[in-house]
Amino acid sequence: MSARRGQRLLVRLRRNRTALSMTFAVAVVLVAGVALSRILADLNWDEVRAALGAISPGQLAACVGLTLVSYLLLSGYDMLALAAMGLRQPWWRCALGAFSAYSFSHNLGFAPVTAGAARWRAYAGTGLSAADIARIVVIAGVTYWLGIFLMLAVFLLLVPGALRIDQVALPHHWQALAGGVVLAGILAYLAACARRKAPLVLMGWQLPVPSLRQAGLQFLLAAADIALAAAALLVLLPAEQWPHYPQLLVAYVVAVVVALASHAPGGLGVFEAVMLISLPGLGRPELVSALIAYRLIYYWLPLLGSILLLGGREALRFRDTPFTAGKDRSG
Repeated sequence: MSARRGQRLLVRLRRNRTALSMTFAVAVVLVAGVALSRILADLNWDEVRAALGAISPGQLAACVGLTLVSYLLLSGYDMLALAAMGLRQPWWRCALGAFSAYSFSHNLGFAPVTAGAARWRAYAGTGLSAADIARIVVIAGVTYWLGIFLMLAVFLLLVPGALRIDQVALPHHWQALAGGVVLAGILAYLAACARRKAPLVLMGWQLPVPSLRQAGLQFLLAAADIALAAAALLVLLPAEQWPHYPQLLVAYVVAVVVALASHAPGGLGVFEAVMLISLPGLGRPELVSALIAYRLIYYWLPLLGSILLLGGREALRFRDTPFTAGKDRSG
């Protein structure tokens, strides 16, 4: 009886997984909002408004420029994925696919769904199948996480106090142990890429294994992307706080991990809360104002751009191939 009940429960969970995921995301955002409100309870909002006003046009331009370079680097994610699959696409197509996929997934969460849907439209008409798009999503997602793991391993091993909650830091020996575990996982991944030539087969679905060179490029590409994304936040802070970039980069990586693990859309509230807890030494009004501007520039501005780009591309496709009943335009 217990086995049957367990099976029935699994069936119900599968049927309602979308609703459950949405409920969980809403709950996470609400909890993050409550936590954030408590963190900011003693904040003087007049000081925040003053700090926002003190962000110069040059700082805003630097943030936009670093954001642009960071998003341009994303094209490498799709190019590496296609190379591992033995396929090729023009650079502009990879740039459109990666830019739209990450701008949607950064803001809406549920990356396998949102990134897959955006890439499906970006690569429409290229002959790539749904399975090919799914492989790109998986390989690109793995690439991003490899960059996260690489930076975490370095920080945990070399930066005492990298993991902290306000003024309380994890003892360095435990932190270094965690870093060693992460590093061992990275070395195991590289060894697997060096030895395995055949694709992985998961429930009848084949996933190519990158070569050792491609795996190395995965780590470098993702680490550079993350470093640029953190720098885009740094330049919104007063110049005298720029020497704190190493500490901000550590906090940024931890905040991204927590935000991704929470599945909150865009990590909204979660990312900001972790950043504020992890950087008690920075001026609170200045950091809050920088986080507000960063959310607008690094998250919402690219989302608007991707909507316009994909919408424009769909309009051109419709003009060239008008819809008629019974005609499939999905490709």
